[in-house]
Amino acid sequence: MAHLADPERTPPPEGYEGPFYKADREAEMRAAHAHFQARLDAEIAAGHWTPPAREKAKA
Repeated sequence: MAHLADPERTPPPEGYEGPFYKADREAEMRAAHAHFQARLDAEIAAGHWTPPAREKAKA
């Protein structure tokens, strides 16, 4: 983290090479979900997969 805060004066830890960036996991997961949802939607539209019917909740 020190390297990310001041990369010009703080070398990266031994064994690591740049470029470094702080991960934005929420944005990465949203992008992954959108990608796989689009793939699933395309397969459903092409008739290659049909979602299973959901059972009605039993009261």
